[in-house]
Amino acid sequence: MMTTPADELRIAAAKLRDLADAISAPDPRDRAFHADGATVTQGRSVIGYDVATAETPELAEYIAVMHPGVALALVELLETEAAVADGFRDRAPQITDEQIEAICHGPLAVARAINGGAR
Repeated sequence: MMTTPADELRIAAAKLRDLADAISAPDPRDRAFHADGATVTQGRSVIGYDVATAETPELAEYIAVMHPGVALALVELLETEAAVADGFRDRAPQITDEQIEAICHGPLAVARAINGGAR
């Protein structure tokens, strides 16, 4: 079976949701990520649960900024875009995958990066 652009978006959303859920603290107040030098922690303050030790402070800050909340926002974007892609197909059955790819190119690029590359 051929994978459609909407399928690619949903696959990436599911993968990202699973990863975000797996690393999220049980208490929402403890889900914030912090960078202190090259150390990344998760919790209500810089002194929290150890997440990672990065090679540089900039890498630690990047990890902290790309926390599970960002992932879940991307999940919402990808799921919404999948619904949009399906809507195009429902309203205009003659639309091609290439046309949908052109319309959804930004979110589809994110999905493909999450999924490991271009279709």
